[in-house]
Amino acid sequence: MSFSDRGGWWVVAQILLFAAYVYAMVAADGLTEGFGLGFARVTGVGMVVIAAVIGGWSAVILGRDLSIFPHPLEEARLADRGPYRLVRHPIYLAVIMGAVGLALALLNPAGVMVGMSFVPFFMAKTGFEEDRLVDVVPGYRDYRSAIPYRIIPWLM
Repeated sequence: MSFSDRGGWWVVAQILLFAAYVYAMVAADGLTEGFGLGFARVTGVGMVVIAAVIGGWSAVILGRDLSIFPHPLEEARLADRGPYRLVRHPIYLAVIMGAVGLALALLNPAGVMVGMSFVPFFMAKTGFEEDRLVDVVPGYRDYRSAIPYRIIPWLM
């Protein structure tokens, strides 16, 4: 299977988006004063911790099926336990929460904005991914019907 067929260009775009996030975090000045900054820091740290738990737990559940490519491995199994009972792509949720949370903790508005741009990107990427999961993973069509949220519980 070719690089493009495996969704390699999605991986390239994701790396570029992550590079933009890193640039925003390094190049933009963080806030130093203002209302609610302590709350923003605490919220950000909490988001990073929750993201680490969700991401780690989800990766353990996927095990050998974890891949950087959005096209599933031919022998991929359905992951429907743990965080996968709330959303179909909890690792992307963890990436978004971690990026936005870190930017909040560091009081970096540019990082928050770039981190929020991960949402539409991952919504588009999961569209590509799910078309393939339905074809490759037995039971995925029923799982997708049972779990209505792709990335963010009770929202999308």
